[in-house]
Amino acid sequence: MARVEGTSALKHDGKYTLADWRSWPIDERWELIDGIAYCMSPAPRVPHQEKAYDLGRKLGNFLEGMPCRPFMAPLDVFLEEDAQGDGGIVVEPDVMVVCEQGKIADDGIHGAPDFVAEVLSDSTANKDFGVKKELYERSGVREYWIIHPDTGDIFQYVRDGALFAPVQEHRRGVPVHSSVFTGFSWACT
Repeated sequence: MARVEGTSALKHDGKYTLADWRSWPIDERWELIDGIAYCMSPAPRVPHQEKAYDLGRKLGNFLEGMPCRPFMAPLDVFLEEDAQGDGGIVVEPDVMVVCEQGKIADDGIHGAPDFVAEVLSDSTANKDFGVKKELYERSGVREYWIIHPDTGDIFQYVRDGALFAPVQEHRRGVPVHSSVFTGFSWACT
């Protein structure tokens, strides 16, 4: 399976299923969204990992003793699964929080996390702002942050009914207050 250069997609013209995804080599990381397979390599760069780790660590400290649990990639999140393996979506958000314990299984998260954060990279920016934003919105994610590791900007999407409200943009160093976790804020430095 050759990746299309210049994007993180496996193929633009192929449609793949969750059953296909499960048959691929275990040492390869792929996201599967609406039948399109997206390669998850190369590994993220240091600024990306620093931002994801800092947010995940601070969320973990804030949520200690609460029923919500933070997780970080690599961890599979299965959305829109079907029993036959004909459909299905699997993604690996950089940082996520799940408040319903029934969604947590040994093989990953089954259902929408309550909170998702993606840290941008050159190969994922279009996917994070487009495909993934729409996916998280329709799947029921309550709050979605997109973090730009170079500029420190954070784009915050908050569920308002069935859709995300218009994006709120926060500049480097300005604390972003979570709408899902009252009292939690984080600033990208």
